[in-house]
Amino acid sequence: MKEFERLGLLIACYVTMGCLVGGCEQSVREEESPGMRTKVEVLNGCAEPGLARKFSRILRAKGFDVVNGDGANAENFGFLETIVVDRCGDAEKAIRVAKVLGTKNTIQQVREAPYHVEEVTVVIGRDFKELSVK
Repeated sequence: MKEFERLGLLIACYVTMGCLVGGCEQSVREEESPGMRTKVEVLNGCAEPGLARKFSRILRAKGFDVVNGDGANAENFGFLETIVVDRCGDAEKAIRVAKVLGTKNTIQQVREAPYHVEEVTVVIGRDFKELSVK
């Protein structure tokens, strides 16, 4: 009978170790950053000084690859709301960025120009104080 108890204990140890190892791999995957190296362009669309830099740093900390340094100004400062633009045809990337910023404003405007590397463009609007960065 003691041999069966040892065998049972041995099997329980193997199962437990397997679960622990498998669980570790899964938790590492779940803890990967939401950015998963998505290339993001950050633009200030409301003339608030330092805003593009601030949000560039936030997105970098979340694992996104901000490709335009500390951000830049948008073509104008008339953006009332923050908008996240899918530039590559993969809406899921834009949705991930929008979730991190706490906005639902996403649109798709695919750029065919070969010299653009960004997959997502973020234009920070006047609603920036209402964003709930996660």
